[in-house]
Amino acid sequence: MDDADGAVAEGTRLGGLPYWLAAPQWPVDPYTNELASFMGQFRVRVGDGGDGDGQGDRVVYLFALGFSGEHATVVQPGGQVTKSVETRAAATGPTALERVHLIRVDEEVDFAQVQRDLAPVAGEDEDDREVRLEELLDELRKNAAGSIRMNQLGGPEVVPVWLQGDDLPGEDWQLVAQLDSYQLPFEVNFGDNGVGYLFLAPDGENAEFFFQSC
Repeated sequence: MDDADGAVAEGTRLGGLPYWLAAPQWPVDPYTNELASFMGQFRVRVGDGGDGDGQGDRVVYLFALGFSGEHATVVQPGGQVTKSVETRAAATGPTALERVHLIRVDEEVDFAQVQRDLAPVAGEDEDDREVRLEELLDELRKNAAGSIRMNQLGGPEVVPVWLQGDDLPGEDWQLVAQLDSYQLPFEVNFGDNGVGYLFLAPDGENAEFFFQSC
């Protein structure tokens, strides 16, 4: 494996097999008692990674549980597995996509920066500003075909694009990835025209995945 291949294996991607940062922790599908299907892994920076802060790079692994629409997450190193989900020490198992698929986001927009840069208008109250901001963000989310772009990778300043209402798991939770069921290279159960949201807790130890649908 050359350096480029290693970077792909270790980095953020869909499909393929997990690149474990610690001992393998493959979730077991409770409906079949078989290994769950691996969807992808997402590398995240937690804290500044400085000496002695106990933080740095984490990888969040995402697995689908049967056809129920439920999912399991694993955080390494030193993180947690979705509560009540058993794991096995298996390095390999079923995958949603045999070949690695790198996540590319067209027309990526820093929505937080757009909000900060929105110029004030004389006589405009807060409600009117929020309406104007939302209209601007909607336009920026559109791709060349005119449809809303819902795939995006997270980060400290990345704002989720909610399909329904704001549903943050907790204060200061960081968006890891947002996945549009229509823009993924494999079938998923995110409900009707759904969008999945993967978050990491501020301590870098717990992840949560859920979806919103029309």
